[in-house]
Amino acid sequence: MKILLSAFQCYPGHGSEPATGWQWASTLPEFGHEVTVLTSSWNRPRIEAAGPHGAEFCYVDLPLRKATWLPAPVLSYDYYLRWQDAALRCAQALPGHYDVIHHVTWGGLHLGSQLWRLPVPMIYGPIGGGQTAPGAYWRYFGREWPSELARTAATGSLLRLNVRSRETIRNADVTLVCNSDTEAAVRRLGAQDVRFMLADGMPTEWLGEQRSRPDGLPVVFWVGRLLPRKAPVLAIEAFAELRKIMPARLVMAGDGPLREQVRSAVQRLGIDQDVQLLGQVPLADVKPLYDAASVLLFTSLRESFGAPFLEAMGRGLPAVALDHHGIADADVGSAAVKVPLPARPRDLPARMGAALAEILSDSRWEARSVAAINWAAGWVWPAKVANAIKIYHEVARP
Repeated sequence: MKILLSAFQCYPGHGSEPATGWQWASTLPEFGHEVTVLTSSWNRPRIEAAGPHGAEFCYVDLPLRKATWLPAPVLSYDYYLRWQDAALRCAQALPGHYDVIHHVTWGGLHLGSQLWRLPVPMIYGPIGGGQTAPGAYWRYFGREWPSELARTAATGSLLRLNVRSRETIRNADVTLVCNSDTEAAVRRLGAQDVRFMLADGMPTEWLGEQRSRPDGLPVVFWVGRLLPRKAPVLAIEAFAELRKIMPARLVMAGDGPLREQVRSAVQRLGIDQDVQLLGQVPLADVKPLYDAASVLLFTSLRESFGAPFLEAMGRGLPAVALDHHGIADADVGSAAVKVPLPARPRDLPARMGAALAEILSDSRWEARSVAAINWAAGWVWPAKVANAIKIYHEVARP
C-alpha cells in the first residue's frame, strides 16, 4: 500500500508532536508499506542525522513572515496554515498514485488539513482539541484566562465558522479522536466516521515489566511544561495536603513560564525541604525518574489526553489524575485513582492529596502496577500502527 503521511512536526529524540510524527513515519514502513512523508524543512537536519528508516521524506520549505510584532503563537499558527497550502501543492506535484492519506501532526481540531482536496481517501488524526478548561478553575490560569476563554469560544459556538476545520472534518473518510469532548465537536461539524485512538504512543522498549514498590521515602513525580493549563501550582498544593497525612517527597521535571510561581508556592506552603524542582530534563533521562517514583501526579486542567500518564502506565507507575477529558475516557482499572473536579476549587488539593495517600499506603501497589502495564501495552506504536492499517484497508479505493 502507498501511504502519503502528513507530519508537519517529525523528528526523533523529542517528545510531543515531533515524536508522534516520527513514530508514524518510522513504524509504517516496518509493516511493508511504501510511505511518503510531507514535513517541514526545519525537521530535515534531525531526520537525516537519524539515518535510513524506510520512508521517503518530502521537505516543504516556507519562508517566515517578517511581521515579528505578532505574538509567537499567532506566528506559529500562521506559518502552519501556510505550510498546509504549500504541502498540498507539493502533494499535487508528486508522481504516482497513493492509496490513502493520513494526517498526523499537528493533531488538532482547530487547524485542519488541506490534503482532503486530493482525490484520495483521507484519515485525519488522532486529534484532540475539543476539550475546554473548567470555568470555576480560572485562578490557575492567571493572566492567561482571557486567552483560555477565547479558545473555549472557538471550540464551542464559533467552531462552525472555522472553515479549515469544518471542511477537513466533513471530507475526511475517518476522523480519529483521543477524547469524547473532541468526538462531540467533530460530530457537530458533520464527521462521517469517528473512531477513538490515543494521539500518544510508546516505543515497545519503553514498556516495563512487573516490579515491586520502590523502597524508602515515597516519591511523587510530576512531569510536564510549567504552563497554566497543566496546573503545576495545583500539584504543589496537592502535595502539601499529602504531607499533612504522611512523609513523602515531590520531584517535578519541566520548565516554563510558571517557574517562579511554582517556586513561590513551594515556599509559601513551607515544603521546601520536600520538593525537588529539576527544571527541563532530557527525554532519555525521564525513564529513570518514572522508575524511581512511587506515584505519578497528573494535574492538567485542559489536556487532550496526556503523554506523561501513558508513559507512567507503561513503566508500571500508578497515577493520580483528574477525572476529565481524555483520561476520563480511559479504562485503566486500578492503575489510577481519578479525582472528580469538585464544584469548589479550594476542595481539590485535599482530595488529590487523599488520593495520593491512598495509593502510597495501599498494600495492592504491585497489582496497580501490573494493571498499568497491561493497559499501556495496547498503545505501543506497533499496535497503534497495526490498527491504523486496518482502517487504511477499509477506506482504500480500488
